[in-house]
Amino acid sequence: MKKSIKIILIIVVVGLVSGLSTVYYVFNKPHRNVEGEAPAYIMDAAALYNEYSKNETTANEKFGDKIIQVSGKIVELSKNGYEISIVLNDEMEGVNCMLDSMTIDRNKSFIDNLKTGDDITLKGKCDGFDMIMGVVLTRCFIINPE
Repeated sequence: MKKSIKIILIIVVVGLVSGLSTVYYVFNKPHRNVEGEAPAYIMDAAALYNEYSKNETTANEKFGDKIIQVSGKIVELSKNGYEISIVLNDEMEGVNCMLDSMTIDRNKSFIDNLKTGDDITLKGKCDGFDMIMGVVLTRCFIINPE
């Protein structure tokens, strides 16, 4: 009887230590450095949207969760405090880029002077395609602001 209690106690302690270690690792693992990571693809916004409009599944396999650098003309600019969204290419067939707060802090004067019709190059993580928003890039950074 005592031997079985010891075995059960050892199993519980090992399980508890394993569980706590896993939780600690998940909550403390480093975030992905989008700004420092080299882009997997460099293209213009129209080409990226065309890839998704041809075949969304294939495009998600190719671009999904990868860092992509896109260039294009700003067709819509939404500023709401620390949430800035830039749509490139076309309002209905566009690439929606959500700017990272670090790029907003560093490039405040540049961002304040942005307007529709300006050309811009952004780098961000591709989150796929949305029927309303088009191709979605998150955690975007401005490349070479002037």
